[in-house]
Amino acid sequence: CSSSTATFPMINVADNSSFSPRVSPRPAYPSFTAVAPRAGWNYFRDMAIGVALAALVAGPYEALRSSLEGSFGVSDRAFYALTIVVAHSGSFLIFNGGVALGEALGWVQQFKIYRKPAEVPEPSLFKKLYFEAAINHCVTSPLASYGLYFLARNLGMPLASEQLPPLFDVAKLMFFAHAFNDIGFYCTHRLLHSKALYKTFHKQHHTFRGSVGAAAEFAHPVEVLLSNQIPTLGLLLAIGAHPLLQATWLVLRLTQTYEVHSGYAFDSTLAGSVGLAACGAAFHDHHHSANMGNFGAEHMDWLFGTMDHWVRDGGEGGYLAKRRADAAKAADKSQ
Repeated sequence: CSSSTATFPMINVADNSSFSPRVSPRPAYPSFTAVAPRAGWNYFRDMAIGVALAALVAGPYEALRSSLEGSFGVSDRAFYALTIVVAHSGSFLIFNGGVALGEALGWVQQFKIYRKPAEVPEPSLFKKLYFEAAINHCVTSPLASYGLYFLARNLGMPLASEQLPPLFDVAKLMFFAHAFNDIGFYCTHRLLHSKALYKTFHKQHHTFRGSVGAAAEFAHPVEVLLSNQIPTLGLLLAIGAHPLLQATWLVLRLTQTYEVHSGYAFDSTLAGSVGLAACGAAFHDHHHSANMGNFGAEHMDWLFGTMDHWVRDGGEGGYLAKRRADAAKAADKSQ
């Protein structure tokens, strides 16, 4: 989770958006040997946690399914919807609630990325966010999951009562789900930054210049489908993955996106060191504050040359150092 600590002057381009952001002269990108290990670690992390999580919950999952079916006649379709909703809403509440509690108790303040006054969301924006989140989690997500069942079954998804594949196959599934999401999210997210699509379909998400975890899914319905749902679950649906493995990957993907939108950089923590934190919050935080590049995973932007501004601003080290300097200046002015 570590990266360069070089510092460079930052630029203010937060009101702009570009499909192919460039600076002139173009900066020298990190080497392959600097980028590849971080990408490899992220893939290994998802494979390891995915296998462990699936193995850990498989027994209780089957016991719950059997109990609900025997006692209340819950159908396989209803249990599938319940599985997806619990993975979705549970991840949302546990991660964002945990961060909010940690902030209230003063446990995570040292990891908070400083926000300039113009980047602090207005109360009215939070009100809209929480209203849409309530509709999403209480209405849209349950109905969509219930309706998705027939597509999933037609594509080969087994019944929830069927056994999971061998753990090695689970690891492979997590690897390919991660790769599919990396490619799909980068391509669709970058497409949404084109002039033809940005204002109509993506600007809503960027109303949070200083992003928060709960705003990770604050987006136009077209963006939600194109850039969130299809890259996340598309491969698993297409290959007929077991419902529990869909939920397992969903938890991994959602907690990662909540973290990178959270405004907290947990890279230097014990959780970051052992892989329990996804890391990389600064990379996506720069995407929201500068709105120039950093469309997906770092290695994807490195590969396609869309991280000029991030590199020029000093990468993770330079960005966080500039944020700390801004915080110190703000503190001095307030005294």
